[in-house]
Amino acid sequence: GISVKWFDLEALPKRIGFGLNRFPFHKQSNSLNLKYGIHLNSFYFYPYIRLPAWGNKKWWRNKIKDKDIDLFKKNKKSDYFVSLSNYPTLRGNNIYHLFRKINDPNFEYLQECYTNEIGIYDGSLHAAISLAIYMGFEDIVLVGCDYTHENSRMGHWYEKGEGIILPYVDYEKKFFNIVSKYANIKTITLDGGSSVLPSITYSKYTGRPLCYHENHEITDIETLKLLATWPDYKIF
Repeated sequence: GISVKWFDLEALPKRIGFGLNRFPFHKQSNSLNLKYGIHLNSFYFYPYIRLPAWGNKKWWRNKIKDKDIDLFKKNKKSDYFVSLSNYPTLRGNNIYHLFRKINDPNFEYLQECYTNEIGIYDGSLHAAISLAIYMGFEDIVLVGCDYTHENSRMGHWYEKGEGIILPYVDYEKKFFNIVSKYANIKTITLDGGSSVLPSITYSKYTGRPLCYHENHEITDIETLKLLATWPDYKIF
């Protein structure tokens, strides 16, 4: 989420972390203990990808995937979870493929999610939280999950600008109600609260003031040029 542009990530505790989607492209991601990475886009690691979200169902040449793969290969101490649809094009000793559910009938959290028609792999946030609970983590802190904020912002940290404030107040409330039964979870906000989770502001959590950085300050220009090839990203 775009709130990350106000955060000095080096001030965060070195807890075990899950890096969602393109978060490892952030210059300060190396200062964190990102043991796991989540990248669940279906068929993402193919030369061309179809993007129906833009209405034209056009095939796009995926120029970003090679940078992701390069990170996977370099970061041997990290494990990465990707969609099973990518199995023909992406395999490795630190690559794990996810599909539909965790086959564990004794996993109560999973059963409660499915009873409430919630897919644990419906997006990277669902997957990261669900895997953390399955692994036994009892405390979860969300960073940059802006739709959990009262004054949520639409946009990605690698896009230009401060984003657009949206009036989302009950984002994934049913999901987080279930999660809260199995883990102590809270979200770090810019300056407000959260209507769906316990929250704490970045400044109170770290003792550091907010300081805004534009996208070119927190990732390199070559990465931004690659991201600019993706439809609908406002990079420059």
